Amino acid sequence: MNRRLAVLLSCIFIVACSDSGSQIEKTNDARLVRVKAKLPEQRDIQYVLTALGNVESIYDPTVSAETAGQVQRISVREGDGVTVGQQLVALDNTLHSIETSKAEAELRRAEVLLDNQGKEVKRLEKLSESQSVSRDNLEDEQAQQEILRAQRDVARKQWEQALYLQSKTEVISPIAGLVARRHVSPGDFVTSGQPLFDLLSIDRLRARIAFPEHDASQIALGKEVQLTTPAAPDVIAIGEVTAINPQIKMHNRAVEITVEFDNPGGWLPGASVDATLVVEERPRALTVPITALSNRGGKDVVFRVSNGVAATLPVELGWREEDWVELVSGVTEHDIIITEGAALISQGSAVEVSPEEQRATGAALEEEAL
Repeated sequence: MNRRLAVLLSCIFIVACSDSGSQIEKTNDARLVRVKAKLPEQRDIQYVLTALGNVESIYDPTVSAETAGQVQRISVREGDGVTVGQQLVALDNTLHSIETSKAEAELRRAEVLLDNQGKEVKRLEKLSESQSVSRDNLEDEQAQQEILRAQRDVARKQWEQALYLQSKTEVISPIAGLVARRHVSPGDFVTSGQPLFDLLSIDRLRARIAFPEHDASQIALGKEVQLTTPAAPDVIAIGEVTAINPQIKMHNRAVEITVEFDNPGGWLPGASVDATLVVEERPRALTVPITALSNRGGKDVVFRVSNGVAATLPVELGWREEDWVELVSGVTEHDIIITEGAALISQGSAVEVSPEEQRATGAALEEEAL
């Protein structure tokens, strides 16, 4: 009986020892966390702000009549391209031609009177030398000469004015561009200052863009802006900030900026634009997948793998996209950062990186060393 009891106790002891060893192995396996890791990726990052805006023409003058007259001929249609100095409309110049002729005749009359008076003054000056004429008579004739000279000058200006008004019966384009709108028709009588055509230039355009007020401090003159329009989504226009409105708009709490740019082709005033303002550029910035980021004790951290052990690295974050984040400080390009499994570990955790990732990371380090 005693022998049977001893055998039974021995079996129980052996089974218990076997179970204890198995539990230790399982515990050790549980402490080893399998993770994914890689070196930080270097990117050329642009810090940008985005907003919507509208395209305008920089030069969009309204051409008005500078003299009165009846519209005799219209030389262009809406949508036509025009060059500097090209005729837009011709007004009847009959009355202006008559006025010019009258002014020219009056000028010739004034010149003849002044010429005759000059001869008279010279004659009296010679007689005055021999005291054959009084000094008072000479001075009167000299004064009359000055009056006639002033009248001649007035007549010349009136003639020049008549010529100018006559020349304005031919209305010409002040810019190279397009005819946006025509306000008159043949036979209309127009007065001075009446609008005739709306023109616009499309070689160089500007966009007015409204950014939220909290972005105002990051906007400065000369900043690069990339523009796209739904009308030509594959074309990017590059411009720069040329003006910043000094006040915040009350209705939308936005700051309005003006961006000037060369027309990349086919863009027209009135189009909507998507604007991307480049605030700052960081070449070769260090980035990691967003999954590598953890928050421990209210601080942003990542975990570095070294000899199978995880180490906590507090980091300063920079620009963030959907699947990656910039690390401004706290890591180097040679640190192997855990990208998956960070939520399961802490400082000093034992980790295992897959052999494939170990080889890829080692190859990357060797390439950097070269």
